[in-house]
Amino acid sequence: MTHNKSLFLVFTLLMMSFYTYGQLMNTRVEAEKYSVEAIRHPGIMHSGEELNTIKAHVNNSDEPWSSAYKAMVAWKGSSLDWTPQPFAHVHRDSYGANRVGDPQIGNDAEAAYSHAIQWVVTGNKAHAEKTIEILNAWSGTIKTITGKDDNLVAGMIAHKYCNAAEIIRYTYDNWAEDEVDQFKDMMLNVFYPLISNYYTNSMNSNGNWGLSMVNSVLAIAVFCDDVELFNDAIAHVMGTNVQPYSTFSGYIDATTGQCQESGRDQGHSQMGLGYLAAISEIAWKQDIDLYAYLDNRLLHGFEYFAKYNLGNDVAYYNMYGKFKDVISEKSRGKYQPIFERVYDHYVRVKKLSMPYTEQIVEQIRPEGFTSSMISWGTLTGYQGVPIDLND
Repeated sequence: MTHNKSLFLVFTLLMMSFYTYGQLMNTRVEAEKYSVEAIRHPGIMHSGEELNTIKAHVNNSDEPWSSAYKAMVAWKGSSLDWTPQPFAHVHRDSYGANRVGDPQIGNDAEAAYSHAIQWVVTGNKAHAEKTIEILNAWSGTIKTITGKDDNLVAGMIAHKYCNAAEIIRYTYDNWAEDEVDQFKDMMLNVFYPLISNYYTNSMNSNGNWGLSMVNSVLAIAVFCDDVELFNDAIAHVMGTNVQPYSTFSGYIDATTGQCQESGRDQGHSQMGLGYLAAISEIAWKQDIDLYAYLDNRLLHGFEYFAKYNLGNDVAYYNMYGKFKDVISEKSRGKYQPIFERVYDHYVRVKKLSMPYTEQIVEQIRPEGFTSSMISWGTLTGYQGVPIDLND
């Protein structure tokens, strides 16, 4: 090797070292930007200020909150006569086969959330106590969740219980600490082990699975004040070197805005988008802006979905070669209650435009019940024109 070649090799290695160091520093800065050192409460889907706003709007008979609240109260689980039905062993196989304790586990979670919101709005302690009754019934009973859909059941349900529990814990004084600890134990020892890897061990699953798990891990982390767990979930959903479907960059295409499941059907695409929206809101409550991540990637995903489902043509290609070479028409134009909060954030808070999403919001308002995500989006997600809470 000549002297010049040796110098060139040394120079190249030095440049590579500087480049690698720069990458590491950028990664560290990025990680610090999207991480927390402490958890704020209440801080899953609702801040204290938002809960007070919901209360004020309903009690003032403001629209659309008044109609949305009436729709929630009319749902069967909103009645004080509702009785929880806990199971020690919940089981569900693929496509909902061989169910044991399901849908009871989900219906009770939704009932707990409804009564927590009713407590906030009315101040009637009976609703707070009903939420506690449901939370204690399940946390004192359930031992396992099994079956081929065990991960999905845990991912779809845990965040619902945590949202109800978070509201009660920080707005009501009569939930005993030993009962709170029992609830934490259920989350950390029954639910979390099933969703802790975000289903990254299987490329056969689709993005809505892993994203449901990220959403529930974040909810568990907030309720349990677990900063490490919270930051881990955030890092995962931002990642590119993991199972790609359950990340922002892997689920929503940068060029077209299509979803990983757009070629599968429009129902599951909404689930994936809905979970990414919930993830973004939980992060927002902790002062992390995932809504803006990757140049508002979530906005583009919602607008793509809305444009196609409103009857328009869109660009499409077969992401990952997993589905057909044409976008799926299955469930086209059938909407789930996932749009209100995202629309409110991007349009009201960020002053951005979502013309296609706006059309869907106007069609389906007020948003209603969903077995997968947080229900009653118009009531709880639409903030509207700010009001003076001191009036």
